[in-house]
Amino acid sequence: MARLSPPSLTGKQIGKWSVGESFRHSTRNERMYQCVCECGTEKAVKHVHLASGKTQSCGCSWTSHGMSRSNEYRVWDSMVRRCNNPSHHAFKDYGARGITVCEKWRTFAGFFEDMGNQPHGLSIERIDNSLGYFKENCKWATATEQARNRRATKLDENKVVQIKHMLENGVTQSAIAAQFGVTRSAIGHISCGATWRN
Repeated sequence: MARLSPPSLTGKQIGKWSVGESFRHSTRNERMYQCVCECGTEKAVKHVHLASGKTQSCGCSWTSHGMSRSNEYRVWDSMVRRCNNPSHHAFKDYGARGITVCEKWRTFAGFFEDMGNQPHGLSIERIDNSLGYFKENCKWATATEQARNRRATKLDENKVVQIKHMLENGVTQSAIAAQFGVTRSAIGHISCGATWRN
């Protein structure tokens, strides 16, 4: 069965972008659009970035405020990519599981309005791991709080003893992760002593 092409975005206003004609990238065979930002900047933008809301402008708004290089911007960008970009290494644990970013947070401005400055030493955490990213479900948390809330907390001491024994006997981290229903990174953390040290 032939794959259906995604609907055209030509003529739409997405954030500050006025979306023009589409074309195929000459080497990557990706669908692109010639866009014009409200500030006047012209740029070719990927269909997937426009459709997902990852890009809303050329960056003029936040570059002028120095935010494009901030920790908060990096947190936001990583959050959006792991939920929307299938090629991101963590997509399988986020977007592929149905974890989404709320409409307001598809722009950095919306995210920053709700979360504010990132306190030193803290990172963003979802309070309910089964839900997506939105104001009521997120907070800035310590590494210890994050560890307690990971899906890996479904493990108990007996299971961790089994996992360590399997690792010592050459069973791959991927195979162990599949058997216990956790991520491969969770097994890696156990292997290197980052979690469940005792």
